[in-house]
Parts: sequence; structure tokens; C-alpha cells
Amino acid sequence: MTLEISISIITTGICLFCAHLLLLRRRDTGVYLPLALLFLFQGTSTGVAAMAETYDPNGLGILFRISVLVGGLEITIPFLFWVYVRALTTEGQTERIPKLRYHVIPIVLVLASFWSLLFLPDGFAEAEFDDDDPQALGFVLIALAVLLADFVFKAMIGTYVYLTIRRLMAYRARLRDVFASTENRELTWIWMILICLAFYLCVSIAFTASVLSGLFAEDIYGTWLPTLNGVALLGLFWAIGVWGLRQRPGMTRQPVVAPPEPDHPQPQKYEKSALDDDRLQRIARKVEAAMEKDVLYRDPNLSLWDLAKHIGVTSHYVSQALNTHLNKSFFDLVNGWRIKDAIEQLNATDETILVIAYDVGFNSRSAFYKAFKRETGKTPSDLRK
Repeated sequence: MTLEISISIITTGICLFCAHLLLLRRRDTGVYLPLALLFLFQGTSTGVAAMAETYDPNGLGILFRISVLVGGLEITIPFLFWVYVRALTTEGQTERIPKLRYHVIPIVLVLASFWSLLFLPDGFAEAEFDDDDPQALGFVLIALAVLLADFVFKAMIGTYVYLTIRRLMAYRARLRDVFASTENRELTWIWMILICLAFYLCVSIAFTASVLSGLFAEDIYGTWLPTLNGVALLGLFWAIGVWGLRQRPGMTRQPVVAPPEPDHPQPQKYEKSALDDDRLQRIARKVEAAMEKDVLYRDPNLSLWDLAKHIGVTSHYVSQALNTHLNKSFFDLVNGWRIKDAIEQLNATDETILVIAYDVGFNSRSAFYKAFKRETGKTPSDLRK
């Protein structure tokens, strides 16, 4: 058994095991189903390809054709990963994908081009054709179709990397509107995977261009390249499995809709009707009172929804008051109060910095230091000195 096949078997086992665990989940199926299909398709494709390489390494028999059919499933993996990230960062119920046909059509075209390999006859690897042989034209067309599928697939990877990055940036901004502590919700592991995918894409494009230009001999890219590619896939799907299996949606908690105040009935369509300034000012004063008198900021898991419930208005109204009258996001408001409290304790007590950080509502020392530096331009140790 070669090293390449051994790596493929390990990758297959990891992918199928992860797919099995994800398919058993009954909660948040809209989030985990795309990830489960991603693992299932990759595991099945890698496993069948390993079988074809083991039992039919030089032929174009039934195992080769099955591997081509199943291998086409890998074309959907960039799309499925983007769908998973999209569902993971959705607030509330999973949204339908608008203009789905723009995602499906390229997948179908690439899949059809890749499946043109099914028309290769048995014994093609050992056959020799003259330039005027009619069958030679068919083989050239198949080669061009596969080459086109490869380039379009790489373009799809780049496109979904971009869409995923844009989604994560919008999600990070939304977290600051809803949560006071975001370090456990920012999906930093996905950023690392995107960096690896972007690097892999660049190397793959460069290598494909070098092969087409004849820079490398066939025995070079036919021996160590599959092994290197297998190691990269193994590491990538191992990382996705480790983090994806334990990642929870960051916006699962639903907003608490409190009844409107008696003397000010709630508009039926808030998104089309702004509140008057007087009521927004009253809400802003309630927010400040909740921080100053009720020290609500000391709750390490405080969210916009909790604050809205505490002062008795909807989260939409609180958000509008924060943006228009306090000119702050929820994240900046709460952490500003936390840092203010921390400064007072640093000057008036002998408690350790870590105790003060947890006391004012931070979940970690690193988050406290980062927020303190951003608010004051100093570290807590420098201020105490």
C-alpha cells in the first residue's frame, strides 16, 4: 500500500465519521446538513478514488468510471462550505438562498464537463492514435472539457472564498450590535481555513500553469504531487472536523419582544416607521440607567436582547436608540462601562487585574486587555503604576 493510498483511507475515515455524527443531530439541521454533505461527498469521493487506484491503476474499467461519477460530487464542496458558514452566521431561522440558480448552473456545467471522462474507451491509456485518426478529435475535446472544468472549479473556489469572507465580516459587525463579549463567537477558525484554501488555490493555479507550459516532467507531478495534495486535504478536513463538530451558531438566541409602553403604542411595521426623538431619548436614558444603577454590564453573557427585556422595549428600539442618540454600538457601550468600572477598581483597590477583569464582566484576560488598550491607550498595569 502506497503512502498516497494510506492518506486517502485516513481522509475517507475522518470524513465519513464526521458526516455520520452530523447527520445524527436533530437541532439546527439547517446549519449542520451542508457540513454533513460536505464530509459525505469528500469521503465517498476519496474512498472510491483510492479503490480505483488500488485495483485498477492503469485501466479505464468500472472502478474508474465509478470514481469519475462520485468524484464529481467534490465540485459542490465550495458551495456547501459557503452555505454552512451562511447558516452558521444567520440570525434566527436559516434563510433561503436568493438566486439559487446562479450557484447551481456553474456546478452543473463543471460537472457535465468533468463527466466527459466517462466517454473515454477502455484501454485508452495504452492506445496510440495517428494525427488523422477520427477518434483523436474526440479525445482532444474531452481533454479540453476537463481542462475547462478545472479552471472554472478553481474560479468557483475563489468566488466562494470571497463570499465567505464578506459574510464573516458582516457577521462580526453584527455581533458588536448584539453581544458585549464576542470572542467566543467570531469563528476565527474559519478564517484560518479560508487562508489555507486561498494558499492552496494559488499553488494549484501556479502548478497547473507550469504543467501546461511543460516546466515539470510527467514523472514529477505524477508521483509527489498526489501525495502532497492528499496531505493537504487530510489536514484541511481534519481541521474542519475538529472545529465544525463543536461549533454552535452564534446568533441562535431569539430576540425578546416586550410589550410596548401603554402611552406609546408600537408601530405595526418598525422597519418602515422610525420612532420620534422624545421616545428614543427616553429609551437612551433607560439604557444608561441600566448600566449605571443596575450595573447590567457586569453580566459576562449580556446581549442586546437581555438589555431590551430589562428595560421593557424591543431590541429593535434599543438598537435604534444606541445608534441615533448614543452613537455607539451595543459592544462599545457595554465595554465602555466595564472599562470605566475597571479603572475605578484599579485605582481604589488592591485586587489583581484578572479578578477585576472578571468582576466587571469580561470573559477572559485577553479580551479585557484588548478593550482596555482600545479605550485608554494604556494597559491595566501601566495605569495602576
